Amino acid sequence: MMQKFTLSIAFLLLAFSGYSQDAPETQSTLITKISATWCPPCGGWGWDMFHNLIEDNEQKATLMAVHHSGNLLTPTSGALADNFMITGQPQFFMGNVNQGIFSSNGAAKRTEVQQAVNEAAEQAPVVNTGINATYSEATQEINVNTRTEFFQDADANYYLGLYIVNDGYVGFQQNQGSNAEHEKVLVTAFTPTHFGEQLTTGGVTDGTTMDGSYSIAIDSEWDIEKLEVVAIIWSESNGVYTYENSNISTNIDLAVNNEILTEAVGDFTIEPTIMANGASTINFDLFDQDYYTINIMDQTGRLVKSVFKGELSAGTQRFTVERSDLGAAGIYYVTIESAAGQSTRELIIK
Repeated sequence: MMQKFTLSIAFLLLAFSGYSQDAPETQSTLITKISATWCPPCGGWGWDMFHNLIEDNEQKATLMAVHHSGNLLTPTSGALADNFMITGQPQFFMGNVNQGIFSSNGAAKRTEVQQAVNEAAEQAPVVNTGINATYSEATQEINVNTRTEFFQDADANYYLGLYIVNDGYVGFQQNQGSNAEHEKVLVTAFTPTHFGEQLTTGGVTDGTTMDGSYSIAIDSEWDIEKLEVVAIIWSESNGVYTYENSNISTNIDLAVNNEILTEAVGDFTIEPTIMANGASTINFDLFDQDYYTINIMDQTGRLVKSVFKGELSAGTQRFTVERSDLGAAGIYYVTIESAAGQSTRELIIK
């Protein structure tokens, strides 16, 4: 199974890696398996079919197992199944269209789906979303920055849904046993509304971009190495959400302090570490008098604010940073550097 989890051993590797959440100008297909853990065919021919569809199309499509009943039913999976107006299980959808796949026509349908996915990938997209996902040990959250870009003029009520998918959940499935390894299971949405946040109302022009920042608390049962972040663009009309395009991040970077470089300071804290308004206080102890720089950087390594440059005496130090000094919501890094080393901590702006 593909490794999902990348450990950045140093802040500089993360901050200056050049990773961007720019939206890819590609068209992806959404392939959905409607399933239930108690359902024998879901763990029989439906199980094999979904595995084959993943094998054939993973590079050009977004695939999800959406449970509308049973042990893996969640509010989000139930909402998506209802939106597709499903009538049973297992069923397989491309976008919002039931493909009519059964045990008797599986081989032919497998070829048909792959052909349709390849054809879709050749089309020019109307819109897509880029994803940059990180995992914070400090807050036990997954934080995602997104950039949605329109590549053509469009006229619809567009929504951005952001989802957690578990690729490798081990649990019961009828006909597979108690330790079945479930592929691509839809878990939950980042937002209270299952189809996400509304991006547009009506017309939007080519070249329009929209940035977003989202976070979700990590459930104790999740294995971070098996999680994927999926962004889906929906268009809404009369309460029905129609699939438009999607993107997926199989890498969730761990935002951690540098464990190799010598710490520049001691007892380095930021209070609060999550700031919605007001201010946060940077607290630390200095071992020696020295020349120090205190900077706040964004995830691309860009300097956002220079907090301090100059000589500081040994002892406890405090600096305040105002919410108004920083930019959009997201993850920032407070770095303190001296000749002795570097210390880095996360500051999350809501």
